[in-house]
Amino acid sequence: MMTLKKILCFAAFLSYCLPSLAQLGRASVVGFVHNQQNEPLTAVSVRFPELGKSTQTDDNGRFEFSNLPTGIFTVFISQIGTDSLKTRIEVKEQNHPFYFKLNSGITLLDQVSVFGYTANQEANRQAYHITALDAKKFQNTTLDIARVLDKVPGARLRESGGMGSDFDFSINGFSGKRIRFFLDGVPMDDFGSAFQINNIPINFVDRIEVYKGVVPVWLGSDALGGAVNLISDRNMKNYLDVSYAYGSFNTHRSNINGAFTSKDGFHVRINAFQNYSDNDYKVETDVADLSTGKLNKVQTVRRFHDQYHNETGILQVGVVNKKWADEFLAGITLGQYYKEMQTGALINAVYGAWHLRGNVAMPTLKYRKKDLFIKGLDVTLNANYNLGREQSVDTVHARYNWLGESRPMTGKGGELTYFHNIYRNNKASGAATATYRLGDRHFFAVNNVLNLFNRKGYDAVLPGSETNQIPRKADKNIVGLSYQYKGSEKWNATVFGKYLSQRAHTTVFVINPANPLDTIVKDGRLNRDKFGYGFASTYFIQPKTQVKLSYEKTTRLPEAEDLFGDMMNRIGNWDLKPERSDNINLGINHAISFAEHRVSAGVTGVYSYVKDYNYDVFDGYTNRLMADNVLKVSNLGLESEIRYSYGSLLSAGASATYQNLRDRERYRQDLGPDIQILSTTYGERIPNIPYFFGNADASLYLDNLLQQSDKFSISYNLLYVHSFYQFWATEGAAETRRTIPTQLAHDVNLVYSLAGGRYNIGLDVKNLTDRKLYDNFSLQKPGRSFNLKLRYFINQ
Repeated sequence: MMTLKKILCFAAFLSYCLPSLAQLGRASVVGFVHNQQNEPLTAVSVRFPELGKSTQTDDNGRFEFSNLPTGIFTVFISQIGTDSLKTRIEVKEQNHPFYFKLNSGITLLDQVSVFGYTANQEANRQAYHITALDAKKFQNTTLDIARVLDKVPGARLRESGGMGSDFDFSINGFSGKRIRFFLDGVPMDDFGSAFQINNIPINFVDRIEVYKGVVPVWLGSDALGGAVNLISDRNMKNYLDVSYAYGSFNTHRSNINGAFTSKDGFHVRINAFQNYSDNDYKVETDVADLSTGKLNKVQTVRRFHDQYHNETGILQVGVVNKKWADEFLAGITLGQYYKEMQTGALINAVYGAWHLRGNVAMPTLKYRKKDLFIKGLDVTLNANYNLGREQSVDTVHARYNWLGESRPMTGKGGELTYFHNIYRNNKASGAATATYRLGDRHFFAVNNVLNLFNRKGYDAVLPGSETNQIPRKADKNIVGLSYQYKGSEKWNATVFGKYLSQRAHTTVFVINPANPLDTIVKDGRLNRDKFGYGFASTYFIQPKTQVKLSYEKTTRLPEAEDLFGDMMNRIGNWDLKPERSDNINLGINHAISFAEHRVSAGVTGVYSYVKDYNYDVFDGYTNRLMADNVLKVSNLGLESEIRYSYGSLLSAGASATYQNLRDRERYRQDLGPDIQILSTTYGERIPNIPYFFGNADASLYLDNLLQQSDKFSISYNLLYVHSFYQFWATEGAAETRRTIPTQLAHDVNLVYSLAGGRYNIGLDVKNLTDRKLYDNFSLQKPGRSFNLKLRYFINQ
């Protein structure tokens, strides 16, 4: 177990490995680049060649360097394709901001007349419908990656409780495994429960790219609704980032990230994080009297069996910047988690002993090289194999109520059924991507991703159970090919195609139609081959006005958890069909700047038509969920966002999303092909999916508030989600329909940074007004909570 003490000892060891860092960071430099009209110039390159430091100006024309030694140094201001411009500045422990006033088209010592784009700006200029986030601005908060993603227009995070609870992330109405997650382009499907977006600290990544709808081929997936690519900072060769946070419900978070790179290219990178919470927040629910079995009126009680903790460490060792490899790293990911199960899919099912635990042991291999063999050919290879083990334990012969009281049961039986499942979801993944640039206009890409799944396990209390001995194997292979033509700086277009295949094997138990009490055992095998294709194009009507259009015909193959269940809250459905979809995105973005003011706005329309749409249905017998098919579903949605900033002082914005998923199967399918009776759900909204929601935020930034090189910021975020039904609107009377109520959540973040960002203190208040919040029916989320974070960061 990676305890906090071990983590801190490891931090000391890492600091010892980076002795040169101790002498750095005595000063910071902040500057602004404007034109003669006092308009900020975006993405201008600013570089200290003697120090090996570089950056670019942001949308406000601002640039910043931290942890610089004092002295007089040369600063270069330039862009590719133009002569470099340079000047000398003095870096002191206390610096006033540097201002560069530029003349367009005139080459002067302190002036710039050319432009470039930051990584986020370059990503947002793609033809794909994408939102790129700068994760660095959240790294002094206690937010995890999932909560940061909840701020993205069109995206929605749904959680069943507090830390470590089940979560569902959606983009424009599509959720679950339709949305794929990647780490530096590597699929995260095989990373295990100890390494998921709702427990990974935001300090783990530098940028986040959220693709909505059509997904580029180089990510290599059968995503139907979108993809999220988490991008680490490869430019930081020597750094140390340590943080610890404590909050309500006895919540602890600690994090260590560090890297060391020698002059000859030897590279070590380490990431470690830990999360713990009792999750003992208050909820309102009926309480059962165990002696009589009757339900008493609604009471306020505290969750008593919801503890969660996980510990994960990642080590990568190898070489960088070699002739034969830009990056070659071998690594290992080790982690474990423990999770108590307080409820099932509804709050009226309360447990007091059922729990889960598991671990991950995953060796990894990475190789990356630009201009391999010939100029313009870039190759990336990734491989991993998860040897982790999972356990689900339900062996206590008792019943619990919400007061924590228990009553022994007679005979055998657990709280849910009776099991101690011990199993390995052995997962292997290999990905290869090659891109080729032919001149300045032609770009080719090919990608292949292979995923292997093999579940092996047994039941410790029922060792002879046939259910745990049957094979559960599923392999998936996806090949993609794309071609991009860049007509000019104003427009480009990409066409692509995909080949998807799936092979799966298990034993299927089928009820004998001639005798419902008899079961027929069959050998179940799946062999599927599908094709997909699409295009994405963009055109800049003006330099600040961009139009995007993309289309994709795609197939999403069922996941192993859909076919076999997850051994927890989901049962399998071997008859589940692949989803087939036509997706179209059309959007326009525009930005204007005047003086210190900048305004940007964007609107995107989304249309999808899905056949054999997968959605979760509640199984009342097992109190679990199961994926099922609705034959035809359409989605017509609209997503919009507007943002305003004033210099480096103020930033504010708002976004809204409307999505209209409807059942388009006109006739009932359970009566046979020759009987046509209109379905009662035809034209109805797909249940249990939010259809209108939005965010609003505002941030105030104050530099040099108490002393030079310090920063203070206060941020506010508002989340609104309109109410929606859990089941079909046609089922039951309006007054008795199960409804997930409207959410209105307020969060506040305060951050104070000293010594140019070396020392940081963050305070987060979540659910400021202590409202009752629900993402799912009856499953109440935590009330108001306070979290304090201390962070130390140093970078060479």
